[in-house]
Amino acid sequence: MITAEPRRILVLAGAAAHASRTRSVAELVCRDVAAAGGRPVLCDLAEHPLPLLHADPDGANLADVRIQAAEADAMIWVTPCYHGSYSGILKNCLDHLREDALRGKPVGMVAVGASLTAISACEHLRTVARTLGCVTAPTQAVVPSSGLAGGDGDSGAYPRIIRMIGELHALTGVTGLLRQCATADAVSPA
Repeated sequence: MITAEPRRILVLAGAAAHASRTRSVAELVCRDVAAAGGRPVLCDLAEHPLPLLHADPDGANLADVRIQAAEADAMIWVTPCYHGSYSGILKNCLDHLREDALRGKPVGMVAVGASLTAISACEHLRTVARTLGCVTAPTQAVVPSSGLAGGDGDSGAYPRIIRMIGELHALTGVTGLLRQCATADAVSPA
């Protein structure tokens, strides 16, 4: 349950195609963040292409995505599963983000793939998130071809997404206090 002001949650959609299942899932995640009382911000990387790392340090969309990531209370990374891992476009975006803006920030993961084996994309992202100093939500979700809800092919992804959003709200409250303490320690005399 959210007890403070709405959390600002940046949802990064990491598919290169403009019309993709990943974008559809990211939109659903945004709807559910709003339903839980949060303020979702969707950043579809297909619509906001970023330069390759070190190729164009002043890329037009680069400053925007960095600001959005820094201002977000938490993030959800939604990726297609390509060859057993997350997308290159999402990796490029994460390479551009500043570690100091991400340290202690809660992150949730959603993988979109042909089957539940897309879980490997979430596991790889979990490793990247920890390396960047992020705090990962315990629950992650995989959305297979069978969809999100209903029918015999229901993967159980939808309840997992709802649970992950709740975890992000809880983690944001705790990690926000930790980030404030770390900032205070960094500026106070020893």
